[in-house]
Amino acid sequence: MHILHDSILVYSAIPGEFALKKISLNQGEETGRIGLETEEHGESFFYESRGILAANGRYIVYAYCLKKQIDIYDASTLRLHVRLKDSNAKTLIRPGDFENTRYYYAHVIAGQEYIYALCNDLKDGYALEVFDYEGRSVARYTFDIAPSLFDIDEKQGIIYGYNDELEDFFLTYPIHTSP
Repeated sequence: MHILHDSILVYSAIPGEFALKKISLNQGEETGRIGLETEEHGESFFYESRGILAANGRYIVYAYCLKKQIDIYDASTLRLHVRLKDSNAKTLIRPGDFENTRYYYAHVIAGQEYIYALCNDLKDGYALEVFDYEGRSVARYTFDIAPSLFDIDEKQGIIYGYNDELEDFFLTYPIHTSP
């Protein structure tokens, strides 16, 4: 859930409804939606379109959990701006089978300058992929200890993270995203 321009709520209505919604807080009504596909098997956790939403004043970013894809929408029009899709990344979804389903994006931040997406990479474990809003890759970070949740201070160039296996520790990492 994100508040844009002090009066617009953008949120994911999943699992009740597979849609991203935009609500005017001033009028208290829906002003836009992005519908997401569902599948016949009916297990919403395993829908290919399940993902994580992030937004800033200009863009809405939707990173998919079960396929290697990130969609970037214009926040005012809800039109697709850029789709980042790795056609070489295999999608493997087995409804009801958590261990044998392939997971990709676990967390995403829509910064002012860049998109920061935590991706489960089979080769390196979790990696932080950084993209600009035109879809160009800017940086990629791997971790000895990966954060399960994180936030970014773009001005200071720091990732602040938390790993649920290390509850007593706060993780910090420097970032360098200058082209």
